[in-house]
Amino acid sequence: MAAQKVGKLHKKIADKRQSYQWYVANKIISKKVDAIGLEGLNVAGMLRRCKVKVDESNRRFLKNGQSRKKALNRSISEAAWTELTLKIEYLAGKHGKVVIKVNPRHYSCECRKCGHIDKLNRDRERFVCTSCGHIENADIGAAKTIRDRAIEVIQSMVHGNSVKPEPRGSKRPKNRKEKSPRDYRKRGEPGNLSNQDIKAAMS
Repeated sequence: MAAQKVGKLHKKIADKRQSYQWYVANKIISKKVDAIGLEGLNVAGMLRRCKVKVDESNRRFLKNGQSRKKALNRSISEAAWTELTLKIEYLAGKHGKVVIKVNPRHYSCECRKCGHIDKLNRDRERFVCTSCGHIENADIGAAKTIRDRAIEVIQSMVHGNSVKPEPRGSKRPKNRKEKSPRDYRKRGEPGNLSNQDIKAAMS
């Protein structure tokens, strides 16, 4: 009975998460825009365990912050960012919109006024540049930075600067002869036995 109750509780939580994600995805797609910029987060890398630290003198394990990171990993898993991204991409495809994943590096600690990058720029919800003193809301500024990077990606795509060369061996070589699985030396129809096969079977 206890296992069934726990299973029902987890199913209820998962259903609520799915419902809320579809609500958020529909709200984002309903905006009157042609493209949507998202962070290209490496969720699997963010959930990776901390590197083990060993004391060279006595070969004992040292604290590496994994116990504190465990709570962060649990929060990331419960948020299910990858599933939300997939829902946004699915709805965007249905509505003919484009989803641009931008590089999220330093997007939250980069000053939008002078371009100075420093982890000390962000103080929780406030952003105070240590170089020029620019002040704004940290989350809003980060969202604007992602928007600007997405616009740069779209502009580079329009101008043809983002066209990357295909990897070696991906193009079809010239004068290549395709080999058919059917042996044309036998004149019988596919699925039927030829005269030589019939004679060999009778002998």
